[in-house]
Amino acid sequence: MFENEGFKTVRGLTDAVMQRQEILSSNLANIETKGYVRQDVDFSRVLSDLKNDSAASGEGNESILARSRYRDYSKPMTLESELSKLYDNHLRYLLLVKSINHHFDHMKKALEVRAN
Repeated sequence: MFENEGFKTVRGLTDAVMQRQEILSSNLANIETKGYVRQDVDFSRVLSDLKNDSAASGEGNESILARSRYRDYSKPMTLESELSKLYDNHLRYLLLVKSINHHFDHMKKALEVRAN
């Protein structure tokens, strides 16, 4: 029931969103730390690895999430940019929660039809 490819992908993306929340919080906590380099999560890599992982042996979300973390040297951190990224992450979280809720609604309807 929870082992279909779509649900595994949503679960992996949810794990990535939670990891990104921790990373962005760390970035904010270290915003004035000299020499600190901001970190982030590459969602396109997470999605690609989740897709490849479902076709392969299945190594687990931990290694996929570890590979998706990166240091962002592109530009200096600002409070505004980090807060914007937090908001973006929050929207991703809401979308994933709605997707999970939709999945459970379908399972509930299937069970109701089967009971009748």
